[in-house]
Amino acid sequence: MAILSSIPVLNCQSMEATLSFYQQLLQFVVIKKSELQGRLSWVHIMHGNTALMLQAAEEKNANTSPVRRSGITLYFFVDNINELHHFIKLKYTDVSDIKMTHYHMQEFSLIDPEGNNITVAQKS
Repeated sequence: MAILSSIPVLNCQSMEATLSFYQQLLQFVVIKKSELQGRLSWVHIMHGNTALMLQAAEEKNANTSPVRRSGITLYFFVDNINELHHFIKLKYTDVSDIKMTHYHMQEFSLIDPEGNNITVAQKS
């Protein structure tokens, strides 16, 4: 038995804002989506061979505990970090500068509308 692949699924409080973030800043495209009661409930997005799924988080009522952030980091490898960093900075100001790590990667970071950390990297 072998695990053949995986696709991260992000639970989203704000589907539209999160989808727009990944489309506008990281240039993901919608592969498939579904709606429930006229609202976006699930989206499969891709950029090249990199796939994500966005899923609407269940609504919480006043008697339930608040939704916790996932605390995950998505780590994306790119072929031109300077170009992507410049592109993102034109549209989104809350992005770190590119830094060189001790493990020989150039990286920058930003946070999506759901509070997930995104690190973009290129090997030096």
